Amino acid sequence: MKKKFSFLFGPAFLLVIILLMFDDYRQYAIFPVLLFWIALFSWDAIEKKKKAKEQS
Repeated sequence: MKKKFSFLFGPAFLLVIILLMFDDYRQYAIFPVLLFWIALFSWDAIEKKKKAKEQS
């Protein structure tokens, strides 16, 4: 989970910072955060399913 977190956090953080710098796009800064958490937990769930399938 640590590897996935660091892999997804960097681009999401940079995108949030870039969006916050532009006045017209500040309201959209929440979307990278939401996509980050959705991608992180989806990726984790898919890997857990694959592991469970391989072990059975």
